[in-house]
Amino acid sequence: MKKFNKLLMLISSSTLLIPLTLLISCKPQTKKIINRLLSDNEFINLVDSINNENDILKYADIKFKDPSGDLISKESVLPTRLSNNDILITFKDRYEKQVNASVTNIKIEDSDNPFSVVNDATVFIEFKNASTNKAKTKSFKITGLNTKNTVDRSGHKVVDELAYFNGETGYTKYTNNSQKERFKFDNDKYISRLEAEFGGSKGSIDLKRFRGLEASDNDIKNFDKQAELSNFDSYYNAALKGFTLPVYKDGKVDGLKINDASETIKGPSPIDSLGRIEKAKTNGLARTIPNETYKTAAIQTFQVSFKGWKDYAQEIAEAEYYINLFNKWSDKQIEAYIARQLWQLEQNLKYDLNLVEKDIATTDPELTTVIKGFNDKKEQLKKDYEKEKETLFSLKRDGLVKWQREEIEKYRKKKEEKIFQTSESGTMWIMDYLTEDNSKTPTKFYFGTNSHVAKAIKNDLISVSLTRINSDINVGQTFNINSFDKNFTTFTFEAQENKSKISDAVTAIFHATDFINSNSNPVNLLEKEQKEKYKDAGIFADFAVIEIDFEKLLKTDDYKRSIWNEKTEISDKFPSDQEGLIKKITNDYQNSKSKIQFESNSLLEDQFYNTFDRKLDFNHNKPEDVKNYKDLNSFYILGYPSSKEDHYLEKYYDQKQLDYQKYDFSLWVNSEYKYYKNIAKKEGYTSSFKDYELEKGNFLSYQIGYRSFIDKPGLTDAFLAVHRIGSDLYTLYDEKEKKVKHYFNYGLEILPRFYAPAGGASGSSVRTKDNKLIAVFHAANYVAKTGLAAAFRSNGYDYKNLFGNYKLGQYDLIYGGGKDQQSGRSYREVMNTKYNNKKSALFSNGFNEIPENFKFKDSKAK
Repeated sequence: MKKFNKLLMLISSSTLLIPLTLLISCKPQTKKIINRLLSDNEFINLVDSINNENDILKYADIKFKDPSGDLISKESVLPTRLSNNDILITFKDRYEKQVNASVTNIKIEDSDNPFSVVNDATVFIEFKNASTNKAKTKSFKITGLNTKNTVDRSGHKVVDELAYFNGETGYTKYTNNSQKERFKFDNDKYISRLEAEFGGSKGSIDLKRFRGLEASDNDIKNFDKQAELSNFDSYYNAALKGFTLPVYKDGKVDGLKINDASETIKGPSPIDSLGRIEKAKTNGLARTIPNETYKTAAIQTFQVSFKGWKDYAQEIAEAEYYINLFNKWSDKQIEAYIARQLWQLEQNLKYDLNLVEKDIATTDPELTTVIKGFNDKKEQLKKDYEKEKETLFSLKRDGLVKWQREEIEKYRKKKEEKIFQTSESGTMWIMDYLTEDNSKTPTKFYFGTNSHVAKAIKNDLISVSLTRINSDINVGQTFNINSFDKNFTTFTFEAQENKSKISDAVTAIFHATDFINSNSNPVNLLEKEQKEKYKDAGIFADFAVIEIDFEKLLKTDDYKRSIWNEKTEISDKFPSDQEGLIKKITNDYQNSKSKIQFESNSLLEDQFYNTFDRKLDFNHNKPEDVKNYKDLNSFYILGYPSSKEDHYLEKYYDQKQLDYQKYDFSLWVNSEYKYYKNIAKKEGYTSSFKDYELEKGNFLSYQIGYRSFIDKPGLTDAFLAVHRIGSDLYTLYDEKEKKVKHYFNYGLEILPRFYAPAGGASGSSVRTKDNKLIAVFHAANYVAKTGLAAAFRSNGYDYKNLFGNYKLGQYDLIYGGGKDQQSGRSYREVMNTKYNNKKSALFSNGFNEIPENFKFKDSKAK
């Protein structure tokens, strides 16, 4: 996944960690210790007699620890920061060593005001008879905590969080405001931060100097008036955010001007993480399955890795592209390019060194000669870097052209030498398969993922590996990272030398590129200079479909295969026949009762959007609020990011996993971190989480920097708000034209709450509770605590001439038929061309017709 960690811009208030100290219970009268074992009847009677804090203090001492492990006093305990391991319960006197007790969960009383002070907590304790292992769980309230009232139930110093809303009254007003009113409140604060970042004060940034925007005061005034009606931000604010904006001539729109530079910095929304203690963990939940919907998604989702020889095709094509530009550029543009190349050179070194480090880490330490060879390669890479760096510093215009031509020759030589292997990893999910006659096991399966994942499929692929979770998992389970857990199985395939190619059996049949027709293509609407610069560019949504032909891939004459679990090969434990293997690899998707569907509604529709719009001041104690919450729709996202940023792993306890985390992957969902290791169902254990909490996924982010629709948190028009990810336009090598084409990010996008994982989660599906897919996740921003997911369907959006002729197009990437959609540019249409006489799980009547519920109502289906 493309990760864009930009300059940190803190909006939420900082937290204050209070130093903490011990409470030892009042000691009851000493009783004679007995040595005989405790019977289960005596044990149950004892536990049944414990109904409150005073009851347990008759038999046990309770001690508290702070996050550093030091013992602290009861009065200093902050309930919102208590974890299960922070409470120590030790039975004494006659029950010493006879009864064990451990805290399994901690529940803070619900309140409709997240800023009220909290002084107590309900603890869930598992009691166990040491001699028989008989267990029983009880819960009761511990009072007298946080007696200095320094921390609220959100886990923060009261004044800090309230200050964002200008006091408690302000918070109440905010929750009662409309979405547009909330946007204005959040946006004013966000823009003030941006102005400070850019060295200005309120309203002081010169937009012509800052962005080269040609617009008179009257043009801006008219824009702002229409923007309010079109649910868009003001001209000035949008310019600071880096949004695409119109430029004017004689009072009329003269074209659209993109921010032709790196993506603008982004910050988090304090609304997203209200009431959450550990803000760092609001980027998702690791290795845990909270409910059945996530379980279904997990069983249908794969961590995929493509390994191949680096072919340098894109590097060669880009060098040729820049050679054509050098003669057109000014001296200033040349200087900017050299600076960019120096940065890229450093990134390439880091990437190549990391590949060698991985080789070293996975090599037997006794193979000293091999390891020495790897270390020598590292030193050579560093020397080459310094030499090229020195060369770059000395280049002028003519030298650049000569240098790029020399680079092309180097790339071609490296390709022939096959020096480096590359490994590209992402997430993909089963979306379809071609049905066979007589209910035979299908052999051609179709997987949804990102275009930037699928483009790793090239002719020189060495291997492909598919890792998926086993279907017999349970809801509530927490797993290890993939290679250290028995519940994950990896299927690896390699081409037999000189007999076959991986790309013969694994192909990208559809990239969502140029799916908007020329009349609605925004590239044609750019202002004159940018229109010329990007005349060969296209638009894309980061979505692709991969076809895997298992009939080919499972032929042992053409492909070698191995099957792994917990870093051990288990190939001999799997069936050798094609049908049996396909069922095992796909978790028998053919016979699943929960096959995926796609959502026919668009989030641009108010009625559908409102089903996801959560109440901010939700009160668990109000039946009406609970009913409305249960009725809410929510998003379920699951993927496989790299484990290198899995901050849930614990030092010492998970040390083996920590040692390998840089090279492994972790299952990740958009859920609450409080569920980590806290929702497994155990005998005698009562969960402190309500069923309607656990059954939900999550919602849309209130993040301001990406959002373009001011009345709908969590939605954005990609071409207007984020036409590129990071510094550059997206590129994809065109096999037919033998050149790289550049693409602007386009379409309706979702900003998910609590999902900003590390690289590798690219391709995560976004689905609803009834397993209907609505978007595909493609980019994360760890600082902003959100990311971007490309919607499969858009009803289109008319800005009423705010941007001249630009409108967000109507399209459907799966079914096609949008009035602004280019004919032939949908999954259905590609399949109809490729298999026009076939049927599939999604298209049971064939690919020729769009199902009725996916036909746009205001346009004739194509």
